[in-house]
Formats: sequence, structure tokens, C-alpha cells
Amino acid sequence: MVSIHSLLVFLPLGVIAALLNVNPVVVFVFNFLAIIPLSAIVSDASDTLSEDVGDLLGGLINATFGNAVELTTGILSVTSGDIYFAQSVMIGSILSDILLVLGGCLISSSYNKYILSFNVVMTGSLSSLMVVTAVGLILPSVLYATFTTVDLDDQVLSFSRGTSAVLLVLYVGYLYFQLGTHKHLFQQDPQSQEKDKRAESEAHEKPNLSKTVVALFAAGISIVICSHFFLASVPATSAATRISKTFIATILIPIISNSCEGAAVMAASFRGDDVNFAISIIISSILQIGLFAIPFLVMFGWAIGVPMTLYFETFHTLVLFFAILVVNQVLKDAKYTYLHGSMLIGL
Repeated sequence: MVSIHSLLVFLPLGVIAALLNVNPVVVFVFNFLAIIPLSAIVSDASDTLSEDVGDLLGGLINATFGNAVELTTGILSVTSGDIYFAQSVMIGSILSDILLVLGGCLISSSYNKYILSFNVVMTGSLSSLMVVTAVGLILPSVLYATFTTVDLDDQVLSFSRGTSAVLLVLYVGYLYFQLGTHKHLFQQDPQSQEKDKRAESEAHEKPNLSKTVVALFAAGISIVICSHFFLASVPATSAATRISKTFIATILIPIISNSCEGAAVMAASFRGDDVNFAISIIISSILQIGLFAIPFLVMFGWAIGVPMTLYFETFHTLVLFFAILVVNQVLKDAKYTYLHGSMLIGL
């Protein structure tokens, strides 16, 4: 089976194509494919590094690098003033995790089985945080809809910045909950941990810390470069292929960012490993976007003088609301079958 790292050949090809000003579609495709293995390297390196530096710092590293593609494209889009594109990437990343990856995980873990159960305490806490996150992201749109005849730009901007500060504080509290006071809820069951340790010891020795750091930053810088060329080619590619910028931001970018982690989580669930641990990874990724990445972009925009807000397009807002409503209901039921996963993917 061909390794995903073989796609790294597109890293130099994408850079060369961009520097030589070849067809924008070629630049788009090459850099698109290059980001897939780079995101896998960043994810693996940040996970490895977090195990060596302690839980709290490790959680911060995962928050920063775990969604490197979304953060990079978001920062570049906000810097260029394309706020809508940045918002679309963030919403798309949440939807990709909450519907596609979680749905696939439920199908792979429960297919050919009767009814399975969640860890009620863990999923209850995470679903509550997810709802609070959704409320914070939806309120500015509600404010606009309520006062249609009044210019609320300044008020919504101030409201978004204040809400972002609250969400960032909530994220710190969530990290303390997950990595400090209640970390036992987020750990794999003993059998799954033993499987992982055995697999790691058979596969390879513990990686060198300095090599891990170098790999993390090299892949991170490469993602920045590829994302820059990728985003620069989006308008021309959209015009040539008639694929909308919204589709690229909401669907394609989250897929390349989440493909490796999502495939690993679904494969682990299919093998019969602890599905609660897999779900905690998925929802933690969602919370990293909603409680960290989006508020960070609002604050970053404030710092550079770009009015990034939490006011999303009505369609984005409604899709996010209904997706979280459905997933929250599935988690609250505490039981699931493959049909629940099918419904999430269908949505």
C-alpha cells in the first residue's frame, strides 16, 4: 500500500509551479495534495511532542498545531481581508469533524453490532461545551436579524471581540478539565492502551525529541508556504473550474486538513478500540476550532486592524446550528448504531 507520505513529492512541484506562474489549476492541485501529508506530519509530531512536555503544554501544542491548516488559511485570509473565506474554512472544519468524521466513526465501530453505548459523563460534558460554542458563534447573526433597520457593524464587532475573549477563557477551562481535574474521562480503556503500546513498541522506538520538533516546525512552515500558493490560486481556479470559493473553503480545505486524523480515528473504531476515546478526539478538535481558532482569528484581526467578526452568513449559521443540534441529541441518547452515523454523514 502506498504511504500517504509519498504525496510529499507535490511539495516541491507545487512551489516550483507557483514560482514559474504555470496554470493556476495546476498550482492549486499540487499544493492541495502537498498539504495532505504535511498535515499528517504536523498531527503526528504534535501528538508525540505533547506526550513528552506534559499534559497542559501538550494541550496547547495540539491546539496550535492540531488545526494548522485551518489556522494558516484563516490567518492568511484575514490578513488579505477575505473574512468570508476565513469564516467558511472554520465552519467547514467544524462540519467536517462533527458530521463526516464522527458519522464515519459511528458506522465503523457499530456495523454488525447491536447497540453500543457512550461514556455518558464525557459525552455530556463535551456536548454541553459544544452547545455553548454554537451559541457564541450564532448570537451575532441573531443580533443582525433582530435589528434589520439599524446599522450594527460597530456593535457586532465589539460584541464579537468580547465573545471571543469569553470563548478563549472557556477553552482554557476546558483544557484544565480535560488535562487536569477530569483527565481520566478522556483516557483510553486499559485494553486499548495496551494495544497501542504494544503496536508502538513493535513498530519503532520512541522518537527523538529534537527530530520531532524539527519535523513539526518544518512541516508547519511548509504548510504556510503551500497554503499561501494554494489561496493565491483559488480565484483563478474557481473561475476556470466553476467550483465556488465557498465550496473550496467549506468542503475541500477541511477535507485535506482532517483526512489523516479522520481516517485514523475511523480505522481505530473499526478495529474495536475504545470508541469513546475516538469521539473525545473528534469533539476536542471541534472545540479547538470553536473555542480557540475562531476567537483567535477575531483577536488577530483586531490586532492588525481587520474587522473579523463572529457574524456568519445565514446559511452557515443555520447549518452549524442544526448540525450541533442533531449531534448533541445523538450524544445525549448515550446509545448508537450505524444508522446514527449514516444520518450524520447524510446531513
